[in-house]
Amino acid sequence: MNKKKIFPILGVALLSGSLLGCQTPVRADSPNKVNINASQNVKADQKLMQQAQDKLKELTGNTYKLIQGTAMKDFVNFKRENFKYDTISYKKNGKLNDIGININYEDLNGGKYQSKLKETWETLFPGEEPKYVSISESIYRVGTISSNAKQNKQVYMEDNGSIHGVNYAPDDAPASVQKQAAQVLSKLTNGKVKKGEKLDRVFVLDGKPNVYQYKYKSKTIDVSFAIEDQTLELLQASVQSNGKGVDNYKEFQKKEKAKDAKLKKLTLDALTKNAVKDAKAMINFDLKGYKGARGTNAWDKDQMTFTKKGAPTVTATVDADGSFNSFIVEKYGQHLSFGGNTIVGPANEEPKILIN
Repeated sequence: MNKKKIFPILGVALLSGSLLGCQTPVRADSPNKVNINASQNVKADQKLMQQAQDKLKELTGNTYKLIQGTAMKDFVNFKRENFKYDTISYKKNGKLNDIGININYEDLNGGKYQSKLKETWETLFPGEEPKYVSISESIYRVGTISSNAKQNKQVYMEDNGSIHGVNYAPDDAPASVQKQAAQVLSKLTNGKVKKGEKLDRVFVLDGKPNVYQYKYKSKTIDVSFAIEDQTLELLQASVQSNGKGVDNYKEFQKKEKAKDAKLKKLTLDALTKNAVKDAKAMINFDLKGYKGARGTNAWDKDQMTFTKKGAPTVTATVDADGSFNSFIVEKYGQHLSFGGNTIVGPANEEPKILIN
């Protein structure tokens, strides 16, 4: 791959008729109070819908017809008409919660990311373009993930245009990496699994060794790990047990609350000691001298970040019992946890819509 350095529709759902008519004075506790509140709620939702349409116009250059999405307490949700998997969510106070949409690259119409994507792909993959773009704007993440079908190449760009990750499906890895992969799988499974790892991605960064990621999946366990070329260091490892699944959201919430309660009882000192031990066992990495910090948000309560001056940052995920099941060494700033989009068949199989 020729790698070069990179510098960094309108259709508001109007309600027909008025919810308020000419009426004689009524008591404060009459049904009309409910109607007034309903009318105010409708107007508020319409205002948020317009905000969402304006945001989509900014991101894609297109104007979409929006419809109401799934109702949720304290949130108003929308989706583009004829698109099943949109996430367009606003808090009722008018603040953006989360927008996540998928669009064909060819359907971008001068939006926020089009020119940056074009420049990036021309530089990284001459003669190729992305086919599929996932755009996110939320309190969790900002940027785009773009992919094409050829080797399922993927580029993750942040809001400022900087590249946070580039990866694709490689044909093969160097023999030394493949040999190391077999040994790593056996080690991570305590010798129970000695073969079956599959080469999944290669992560690339200018002037740095490639990093090859492998995956293994069975009915009982999921394993993934990433090996740096040349040094053969293990920069990422994850071992997840496939226990009994959860059939509904209430059960999921119950399970998560129970896990959160157990994690709260674990002290930072105890977790750090466990991390030092588990990092050495899983990826042969020495965390001594690192300072650990627990996740403070709803989505990262089971994660910790370890930092040390002059050393790579390490992120890790902890189980309810205090043991760690995954580590990522951000040696080169590579986003090795990036899953991205897997392109199978047409770039976007959802119905296309007419653009005004």
